[in-house]
Amino acid sequence: MPEISDLNIEYCFGLRLADGQEWDITATDDIRQWTDKLIRTLELKPRPPNGNPRLIFVSESSIDNNVYNQLSRLDPDLRGQIPDHGWTPLDYRFFRLWVHDDTPDMIYECETDGDRKQATLRMWLAMIPLYERAMSTGGIPLHSALVVKDGRGFILAGSGGSGKTTCCNRLPSPWHALCDDETLVTYNSGNGYSAHPMPTWSEHLRRESDRSWDVERHAPLSAAFFLQQSDRDEAIPLMHGEAAVHFTQSSLQVCNKGWRKLGAESTKQRRKTLFDNSCRAAKHIPAYILKVKSDGKFWDLIDRVAEHVT
Repeated sequence: MPEISDLNIEYCFGLRLADGQEWDITATDDIRQWTDKLIRTLELKPRPPNGNPRLIFVSESSIDNNVYNQLSRLDPDLRGQIPDHGWTPLDYRFFRLWVHDDTPDMIYECETDGDRKQATLRMWLAMIPLYERAMSTGGIPLHSALVVKDGRGFILAGSGGSGKTTCCNRLPSPWHALCDDETLVTYNSGNGYSAHPMPTWSEHLRRESDRSWDVERHAPLSAAFFLQQSDRDEAIPLMHGEAAVHFTQSSLQVCNKGWRKLGAESTKQRRKTLFDNSCRAAKHIPAYILKVKSDGKFWDLIDRVAEHVT
């Protein structure tokens, strides 16, 4: 169990998703500089803790195996909210996540040593707890761009080099690209599917970047397009089964990088959840193969699709 005795409850940032889930995000003093960069990249705003599930960032150097001694040093108001017993560590790639059966709080523990690229990689992987919580209610993270027009969201999904960023850069007004690499799709049984833009962490890995993304912003998801480079522009509808496979593959491209150290059974359970969620999404989100010509007007095809979907 990592030491959280230096947790400052006044250092708190909120994150609300379209499915109604909310997080209070905080950190211990020894990882504050790293967390500050993460918070700026996600464009989160400070707010007092209000009883939402907490994602608490701590440094690996803070580990204290005597859980009961460290809990006794906490602020009394905070001390009463954290269970003494029963915390379970889950080892992901480059970080450890502490979970508890009796609280939705999670503790994200990682090293603070290393260079800028390693620090950025751990920020990238810090999205995994958010993704998995969204998955628990039917959401799916996708390796995709998110583009919007007239308040409606459209997914442009594809592996690296498929043309997501190029397509985003070519979009004319009033189209607007909210992100070009990862999108979190959330599910609300009352409001259907919405999509949140997530950071392009590779920009931060390649160079010193200050770019940020408003991850709380979201748009109702109208359709999903899986990109293929071609000598012509064409949108080919996918059957539900085909769409489910494409959604699953795109999701695994996002999640596999964090799941590499999990045990076989834990990974199997998560893959099943992704597949089940993808099958549900495929029944509700119109999906297409989008063949894109380098100098074509693929957005006209998306417009035509949008005219026939609600």
